[in-house]
Amino acid sequence: MRRLFETLLVYSCPNDPKALWLNFEFSMSEDFAKCSAMTPAQVKSKVLQQIDGFLQSLGKSIHSYNLIPTGFSYENIENETRELIAERNIVISETDLNLIKLLNEKRKKAFIVIFERIYSDRPGGFFIDGLDGIGKTFLYRALLANVRSKGYLALATTTSRIAASILLGGRTAHSRFKISIDIFDSATCQISKQTSLATMMKEAKLIIWDEAQCLKKQQSKL
Repeated sequence: MRRLFETLLVYSCPNDPKALWLNFEFSMSEDFAKCSAMTPAQVKSKVLQQIDGFLQSLGKSIHSYNLIPTGFSYENIENETRELIAERNIVISETDLNLIKLLNEKRKKAFIVIFERIYSDRPGGFFIDGLDGIGKTFLYRALLANVRSKGYLALATTTSRIAASILLGGRTAHSRFKISIDIFDSATCQISKQTSLATMMKEAKLIIWDEAQCLKKQQSKL
């Protein structure tokens, strides 16, 4: 029903999309409403959120169709884009969870220091240095698995595309943080505070940036 509704909005251009929504809101919400743990407001949010996701896949937005009820907070829906949902739904493998037990003495020491800082809710930055093959990626995977397994958001970024493919959920820093390829002194990252990216950065318990030392000095300042 929700997929059909989105198709009608985009391709049939109904005269009154809001009236169509009101007429069939119950039918489009029925599956979510069966979940006793959800309030009516949460059900409405979930339905509108999914419709918005369908519309975004076609380059549209729910805002174009005047579907948000007066006085209804859309903040949570707006932030719950496909990218954010994908990050929250990353499945951690048993292999990655077991990496924590396999850390050697030096890596385990680094893991504990970073682990304690993460869960103390104090900000902090750590630089892991070492030659190729000493197990930096092993440590990163263990940290990501630990944070995600506890239901928190953890972002994995790298400077190179090859390194990004090694980390679960990995993205290049240029892609994740909207870093311009062409850098000049007054350049900035174009991240609006209303976007899902801003939400992810605020919510993230951990942000890993592999190969950060390979970035240009001007880009690292962004």
